[in-house]
Amino acid sequence: MAEYLFVYGTLRKNYDLKLKNRVSHHLKYVGQAKVGAVLYDLGRYPGAIKSNSGQEVIGDVFLLTEPDKVFRILDKYEGIPEGGGDDTEFVRKKGRVQLRSGQTVNAWIYWYNAEPTNKIKIRYKNYLNYLKNKSIS
Repeated sequence: MAEYLFVYGTLRKNYDLKLKNRVSHHLKYVGQAKVGAVLYDLGRYPGAIKSNSGQEVIGDVFLLTEPDKVFRILDKYEGIPEGGGDDTEFVRKKGRVQLRSGQTVNAWIYWYNAEPTNKIKIRYKNYLNYLKNKSIS
């Protein structure tokens, strides 16, 4: 069964993160997609919280050729200990994402797992656009 990953922040296709070099050969870019969520500025990276309020977050979907290898590296990056845990800043769970074509896939998503109290809500759906506009302000 195909395993997909939806990313919305520093793991995006056009974000320069050296860590991606360690997993890029196991990722096949599928395209942009959206998910029902609210995006927050956590400082050096964003966090998305699942939402059914009609708000959306734009990100990229990748097909994983070696999911175990990819998640071993990405889970560590996201602060998830081996074997998982619910008291971490991020949790990895599957969710439905809609590709630009209209097709939906069930993809792994790193959700923000804390209360966003005192965090800036990002009004842009797309974190990369938010960064561009933030640097101009």
